[in-house]
Amino acid sequence: MHIAVCGELGAGCTEVGQILSEKLSLRCIDSATVVRGIVTNFRGVHPNESFKEFERHVQSGEVDLDKMIYNKIDEILEQGDTIVEGRTAFMLLDNKDVFRVLLVSPQKSRAGHIAKRRDITIEEAIESIRVSDTERRHMVERLFRKEWLDPHNYDLVISTSLMSYEEVADLILKAIQRK
Repeated sequence: MHIAVCGELGAGCTEVGQILSEKLSLRCIDSATVVRGIVTNFRGVHPNESFKEFERHVQSGEVDLDKMIYNKIDEILEQGDTIVEGRTAFMLLDNKDVFRVLLVSPQKSRAGHIAKRRDITIEEAIESIRVSDTERRHMVERLFRKEWLDPHNYDLVISTSLMSYEEVADLILKAIQRK
């Protein structure tokens, strides 16, 4: 079983993914895990190049980072049942073998969550949310020609402002059992 916990920045994808991971005894991966794997692979092929060199290859278009992320996720999924959370989970929107969840929450709740988690001001959190929402929207439009918040792209859509992350995870588990 594969689960994609997609969502808006600050809606609780990381927390819900970790709770599901514990309840289902599945590994949970995020964008950082995927990118670390890509960089490790890159350094294996290009041991004398720094991360700055890798970044230069991406910016120049020599390296298609989206394709590398997509391939790395496929590689990870082939290793067994997995939960993919956060921005990287959007890469699984067209995968019908994945239970796709979208977590949303009002901006005020999201900003409070991000400010606390990152130890930043509410204003800085709101700016982070604005940037992240724009990036996620553009990525999904570019890769899948879909609207990232369209509920038809998901098996389940949940507002995390209405319940605890534990309750959200339990709701996801119930929905998976019914599918």
